[in-house]
Amino acid sequence: MAHSLHIREPQPLKRIGLDDWMSRVAELAGKVQDGWDVDDIHDLRTAMRRCRSMAESLSEVNPDPGWRKLKKTTRKLFRALGELRDSHVKLEWIKKLAPASDPLRKLLIQSISERMAAQVETCQNAMAKFDPKEFRRLSKKLSDRAQFFPLESVVYQRLALTRLNEAALQYQVARKGRSRIAWHRLRIALKHFRYTLENFAPQHGEPWMENLKHMQDLLGDVHDLDVLRRELWRHKTKTDLVHLERWLELMQKRRARRLAGFASLAAGDPPVWQVWRGGFRSVPTLQFVPAPAAAAPAAHSAS
Repeated sequence: MAHSLHIREPQPLKRIGLDDWMSRVAELAGKVQDGWDVDDIHDLRTAMRRCRSMAESLSEVNPDPGWRKLKKTTRKLFRALGELRDSHVKLEWIKKLAPASDPLRKLLIQSISERMAAQVETCQNAMAKFDPKEFRRLSKKLSDRAQFFPLESVVYQRLALTRLNEAALQYQVARKGRSRIAWHRLRIALKHFRYTLENFAPQHGEPWMENLKHMQDLLGDVHDLDVLRRELWRHKTKTDLVHLERWLELMQKRRARRLAGFASLAAGDPPVWQVWRGGFRSVPTLQFVPAPAAAAPAAHSAS
């Protein structure tokens, strides 16, 4: 008896587009206000960052006033949530670094917790000016614009390659200068590269995503420790300097380990920059063609 062979058709790639993330922002904006839960705040800020990142990228390939409106609409709330989120992260690190009996830990937690009350109030004020319904309407207006080019298109691959080159250049700056600002800028550049891949070329970036996320997490820890370091120095007159230096030394060791881990991944065999760039070899690049030189004016014979 003959058996029919069923060949499964490949499933089309699901597009997690701008309208999905904008809908998520509108949904979470209501949820956050129920209790200002740490995880809800983090999720809302992440969704907002996705929207803002996509708007920035889309403005480069398909200009429209709506991208600027999206960023303007979310700016104040995004910044307010960022300050509150920084406080949450500081508290997490403080509790990791020292036992509950540590006097500096107690001082830091008390100081940060007092400021958080004002930060929540700032978030509430910003939230009161943010209209989720209007944000959904803006999402509908931008939906067709956001899907003008298909996922994995050459346009998006060129954009991803541009983001990669920006990150690679920033890595050279950070590696030579080793300043805290340079490492922070590299973290942001890698985030932009990752978001461009995830949002617009997910199949292209899928083989690299695990390493890319890990490298970003390592730099995220470095940034968190740098932010906490500034917080410690704010209290230098309120604590024993020897004890403060012990904290700084402990934090520096953790920071150094993460930078060493990042350097190891970046300088692999072959280096990740080389691997990632190799993935874009087939992408045609735009070349500058100089305009032809103007023809010399014809000589006129004397009359």
